[in-house]
Amino acid sequence: MKITGTLSILATLTAGVISYPSVAAPTASTGQITILYDAFGKDASMKKDWGFSALIEFGGKRILFDTGNNSEIFASNVKAKNVDLTKIISSSFRTATEITWRA
Repeated sequence: MKITGTLSILATLTAGVISYPSVAAPTASTGQITILYDAFGKDASMKKDWGFSALIEFGGKRILFDTGNNSEIFASNVKAKNVDLTKIISSSFRTATEITWRA
């Protein structure tokens, strides 16, 4: 009880003395995530298969996260989404090499 009371008094006394830096509210930003490969999507134009791939576009950067499980399905889905993968940052060297060969 004594510790709780002391903490309460300290909190009350320092409430006006301690100041915290103001934090600006996050600004609205535009970005886009395009799913290029997955097993559960609802887009009929996309072939489904176990695996995952997403193109993340934010702040002028384009990052490809993985390429799924099958390169033919990946290529088909990229065409279906009409996505240009010529200028990207890849999440793995292997992925970047495969895409360069197919471009």
